[in-house]
Amino acid sequence: MKGTGSLSKYWMFTDEYTQNPYPILAQLRAEQPVAKVETPDGVRAWAVTRYEDVRTALSDPRFSRDIRKLYGSLGRQLGKELKVEEELTNQLANVDPPRHTPLRKGLSFAFTPKRVRGLREGWPEVVDNLIDEMLRAGGNDLNSGLAEPLPIISIAQLMGVPDSDWPRFLVWTTTLRVVDASDPTGIKARHSRELSEYLQDLIARKERNPGDDLLSALIHAEGDKRLTADETLSSAFGVMTGGNDTTTAMINSTFTTLLTHAGARERITSDFSELPNAMEEILRFTSPVINSLQRVTLEPVELGGVVIPKDEIVIISIQSANHDASVFPDRPDELDLDRGRPSHVSFGYGIHYCLGNHMAKALTEVAVRRVFERFPGVRLAVDPSELRYQPGLVVRPLVSLPVVFGTPAS
Repeated sequence: MKGTGSLSKYWMFTDEYTQNPYPILAQLRAEQPVAKVETPDGVRAWAVTRYEDVRTALSDPRFSRDIRKLYGSLGRQLGKELKVEEELTNQLANVDPPRHTPLRKGLSFAFTPKRVRGLREGWPEVVDNLIDEMLRAGGNDLNSGLAEPLPIISIAQLMGVPDSDWPRFLVWTTTLRVVDASDPTGIKARHSRELSEYLQDLIARKERNPGDDLLSALIHAEGDKRLTADETLSSAFGVMTGGNDTTTAMINSTFTTLLTHAGARERITSDFSELPNAMEEILRFTSPVINSLQRVTLEPVELGGVVIPKDEIVIISIQSANHDASVFPDRPDELDLDRGRPSHVSFGYGIHYCLGNHMAKALTEVAVRRVFERFPGVRLAVDPSELRYQPGLVVRPLVSLPVVFGTPAS
C-alpha cells in the first residue's frame, strides 16, 4: 500500500484486509489514525487505530454504547427505521450509565471466577467428547469440531441449560452474529424471538426450582443485586449470545498461534503451567476480537487530530491497538512470550471491560491442553498461508482449521 489516500472507502470490507489486516492498520496508524470507512450497504463510520485513541474511545462517555442510539444512527443513514429487539435493550454491553451500573453489579455477583472454577472441572471431559465425536465422524477441523460447539456447551452449563439443547443455541447465536441489523430476510428477528421464548421458559423453571447456576443466581439475588424481570431476560439473552463467537475466535487463534510457532509450542507443552501467562501475549498478538462493539458520538469529539461529528458511528480497532509500536516497541508484530504482561485491550477497557474474560481464557486453556496432551504431534493439515478468514466487524472467523492429529499419546 503506497499510502492511505490509495485506499478504497470500503477498505475494511476488502478481502485483502480480511486476510491480512496488519499492514493496512500500520499505515493508518502512521498516516490517518482516525479514518473514514464505508460499509458495502452505504453506512459511514470512523475507524480508530492508535492505542491511546482506542482506550479513549472505549472509556470516554461521549462515545455511547446505547444500542438504541446506534440503531438510530444506522437508520438515519439508511433512510429507514430499524427496530431494536427488546431483549437487546437491557444487555450490559448495550447500555450506558446510569442503567449500566446496576446491571454490571448484578451480573458480577452471579458471574464469578468461583462459578467458572466449578465448571472447569468438567471441561476436559467435554473437550474429549467433542474430539472423540470429531474423530468418529472422520473430521479434522478444530473450528467446527471443537472451537464452535465448546463455548455453546460451556455457557449452557453456566446457565443451567441441558447440554442436549446446545445445537439449537448454535443455530440461534450464529444467526444473531452474522445477520446485520437491517435483517432483510427476517430470520434474525425469528431466531431472536425463539431464543427469547426458550429463555423465558427456562427462567420460569429456575424460579420454581433453582440450581447452582448463573441464571438461578440472577433470579434469586437479593437487595441491590436483584435485577428486574426484563433485565434478567436480557442479561440471560446477552450471556447466551455475547461470548460464543469471541471465545470461538480465541480458541482458534490460540491453536493457530501455537501450531505456527514451534518455540512457543514446545515451551508451553513441556510445562502447561506457563499457558495462563502465555495467553496474555497470545491475546495481544492475535486479538481474537478485532474491533469493539461500535460506539456513537453524543457530541463532536476530537480524536487523533480529527473532529468526529455528533451522531457518527465509531469502529474501535482492537487488533490495531494491540500492534501499536508506540506501546509495544519491541517487534509488535511478533510473538514474544517473554514480553511480560502486556496491557492489551483484547477484552476492552473501561466500564465495558469484558465480564467473561476469565471464563473465555480458562476454556481456551483447557481446550489447548487436552488437544496437545492427547495428540502431541498434532499439526496443521495445510500451509498457514492457506488458512482463510471470513469478514466480520467484531471477530474475523476462520473458515476452517484443518489439522492432522497424528498418533495419540500412550
